[in-house]
Formats: sequence, C-alpha cells, structure tokens
Amino acid sequence: MEPKKTFSPADIAEYYERTEVHYRRGWDLSHSLAMHYGYWDKKTEGFRHSLHRMNEVLSSFGQLKAGEKVLDAGCGVGGSSIFLAEEIGCEVTGITLSAQQVERAKANALAAGIKERLQFQQADYTATPFADNSFDVIWALESAVHDPEKQGFFSEANRILRPKGRIIMGEYIKMSAPMKPRDQKLFHRWLDAWAIANLSTLPHLTAVAREHGFDALEIREINLQIRKSSWRMYYGSFFLGVLSAGYRLYNPKVSFFADNHYKGLRYQYPALRRGLWSYYLISLVKT
Repeated sequence: MEPKKTFSPADIAEYYERTEVHYRRGWDLSHSLAMHYGYWDKKTEGFRHSLHRMNEVLSSFGQLKAGEKVLDAGCGVGGSSIFLAEEIGCEVTGITLSAQQVERAKANALAAGIKERLQFQQADYTATPFADNSFDVIWALESAVHDPEKQGFFSEANRILRPKGRIIMGEYIKMSAPMKPRDQKLFHRWLDAWAIANLSTLPHLTAVAREHGFDALEIREINLQIRKSSWRMYYGSFFLGVLSAGYRLYNPKVSFFADNHYKGLRYQYPALRRGLWSYYLISLVKT
C-alpha cells in the first residue's frame, strides 16, 4: 500500500494548529471540543448533539467502564477525554503531537472542573513515554488514520496495554479494490489536505493488528450515521474556500494546510459517495 505523500509528526501537528480556527468557526469546536464526525441516529437532536453522540456511541460500543485507565491517543483539544472522565468515570491520559492542543485541552479540562481524573501531554502514540502495561483501553477516534500502515500504532499499543486490554477506534477505512485514476486523484486530494498519507483497508488493519497480538471483538460500519456530517462538511467547504482565497490575497505565505483545508472538506463527501472509503467502529482485544 503505497502512500502518495508522507507526513511527519511535525506536519500533523501543524495541520491541527493551522486549521483550528476553521474547526472553531465551522465545527462548534469552542463548545463541543470535537474535531471528529458527528453520529446521526433517531436519538440525535441536532448538529452539536451529533458530536456528543459519537462519543456516547463509541464508548458504548467499546464497553468502557468507570475506573478504567484510558489513553486517548490523539486527544485534540480534550473533548473525548473530558467526556470519558466526566460521563463514564474513566481515568484518562490524553496525548497529542501538538503543544498548542495540550494547552487547549488542559484549559478545557479546568473549565469543565474535571482535572482530577484527567491529564494531557505532548507525545506520539507510536512511541509513548509510558511504562509497559499502563492502560486498560486505548481510545483512537479518527487519530490512527495518521499511521496508515498501523505498524507503529499497534506495536506501541501492545506494549502499553495490560493483558486483555482493548483498542477502541473510529477509523476511516479504504476500499480494498483498486481505484480508477480519477478516483485515486480525488481520494488523495482529500487526504493530503488533512495530513493523511493513505488509509488502511480493513483486511490490512486486522492483519497488522493480529501480527501485534490483537484480535477483533467487533467491527461495525457506520456510513449511514456519519453521512450527514460528511454532507455538512462538503457544503461548508464552499464558504471556507472563498474565505481561503481572500486570505491568500493578503497573506501569500499562508501555510499549505490553512490554505487547502477546505479541499479536504469538499472531497471527502464525493469520495464517500463513490464508495472509496467507509467509516468503521473497531474494537480489538490484546490476546
């Protein structure tokens, strides 16, 4: 599986730092603290609630329990970590490549009054500073996508998880069949704008997981439940594209990610409609 580009940890951190303002203006980041797709079902009461529902559904899917020690691998500004500590009662450590996000997450936890069961630090989930057998659960909501081959992610997960520890993922999954050239171009125009080199196929992900000592407990496709979020991103991209063009006129040295973020929002939706990728919830256990 050959990626079109590679992105370093510094590139990925830059993506999140340069595009944070877009999430604040268009994705309710200041209130929901979410940088992920929303989950839409009969219980969902609107866009803001859809972001909360994703945390509810993934934690229920993963059967998280009060008192479990959880690593939020790719914690963003702390939204899921705060949810897990506050509403489930987990002891959560959130890690991110971005120093800026660490500070945002700490401030958000302080504002939520939940700092006792919660900590944040800058770290790479493929090479963490934690001791062996430190956690019961690794939570990876739209974060393991930045390691398309998954070798580093699963290797480190095996080391830091306790026996029978679990990985709970919300993951973009690439179709297994070869893509036509025009589909490949569309697919990577989306991924490049989001600092993602490529996506794993489901057979690849589960095979690498087995190599590193993990068996699948449950795998669930939720394309129908995230489709409305995908559609919202698509239509929002046209407004963001206009803003980006205007900003570029006065700031010609604008960063690649700030300038191209709207392209990711725009192209992920037609890529989903063409069946080039799917959204899965994945639960794995350390054997």
